Amino acid sequence: MSSADKKIPWRIQGPVYGSGMFASTVTDVVSIILPVWLAGAGYSAATIGLVIGAKHILPIIFAIHGGALMDRFGARGVMIACLMLCVVGMPLFPVVGWLPAIVALQMVVGFGSSMGWLGAQTLFGQTLRRDHVYAGRFAFALRVGGFTGPPVAGLVWDNLGVGSGFLFIGLWAAGAVVMALMLPGGAAAPGASKRKARLADVVPRVSDYVAAFRLATIPAMSVVLMITVVRIAASSVQDSFYPLYLATIGYSATQIGLLVTISAMTAAASSLTIGWITRYASPMWVLIVSAGLSVVSVAVTPLLPSFTLLAVVAAFRGLTMGVSQPLMMSMLIGAAGPGSQGKGAALRTTANRVAAAVTPIAMGAVAVGTGLAWSFYIIGAALLLATALVAIHVARRPELARE
Repeated sequence: MSSADKKIPWRIQGPVYGSGMFASTVTDVVSIILPVWLAGAGYSAATIGLVIGAKHILPIIFAIHGGALMDRFGARGVMIACLMLCVVGMPLFPVVGWLPAIVALQMVVGFGSSMGWLGAQTLFGQTLRRDHVYAGRFAFALRVGGFTGPPVAGLVWDNLGVGSGFLFIGLWAAGAVVMALMLPGGAAAPGASKRKARLADVVPRVSDYVAAFRLATIPAMSVVLMITVVRIAASSVQDSFYPLYLATIGYSATQIGLLVTISAMTAAASSLTIGWITRYASPMWVLIVSAGLSVVSVAVTPLLPSFTLLAVVAAFRGLTMGVSQPLMMSMLIGAAGPGSQGKGAALRTTANRVAAAVTPIAMGAVAVGTGLAWSFYIIGAALLLATALVAIHVARRPELARE
């Protein structure tokens, strides 16, 4: 038994990892179904980008408020309530045929999935603290969800039809609810207020937003936030136009799901190596380099003429993502401090959702003017430029590289 296991028992570790596995990959599962469904309904690339980007609108506005509630009352209750929006809302997509209603539904379930993932991160920070062993295991669990959910969603879509595909997504979100309920009550809200939440607590507080944005002034926090924005922008390409592009050149939903699975499998493996890697290299530089390489692996998609090459590059991208994710979590946990895990995670969520909302919309607009293939190159170049600017900033501030 490792020293980490002696500190916190598996009856606490297990549900935290399980809730993260399901909650973090709701978006991955949706990415196999929603773009293909919209394309089959005849919507343009620009419209598809708009619909996909709509899921980020409410998290941008309310993530910090949600994070503050998780700090105040514990993450589990808020997380479960928000995930139930996905459980109920996902099966409704095939019923809704009016574009404004589709956008509104996407906003609601996008908020639910985002807050569910924010809750899983906050649970991790509140219960398992800053530990590379725990962070690696948590990231491993996320990737297990990544390489099981998407291919099953693709198989359900291909063999059972549209309604079953969206119902599967709702059931996947329900898995996170079940895992959160398995967490012992005392462990689910360490340091939380003993009083019950009141109706007034639902109203956002300006002070919570000020406190969250103050965290962004911490130098290490600001750099990690910038890198995670680049990383999530690249991921939003993979969650939206990557499956759409592959579908337009003849790949099935099952094949696309398999590529996502390959990426998740290699990410799972590499996440467990982070303790070894950081013995020999600066965590900050490992984060920056891995983020840049993940951008490249997405941007080159139109240059890959066969499924074999797509699989090789998907595996490489998984390696980079598996290394960067536990580093992001442990570095942000350390920067935020024990009483601000929800706000710290929410600040990252807010920044990421801005990037994730803008990227598909911008990429859709670029695709209309240049074609879908060229949009990969243009967006990729912009993200690499942003990564280079962050790297220059860190090179000029050597103390940041020691974080």
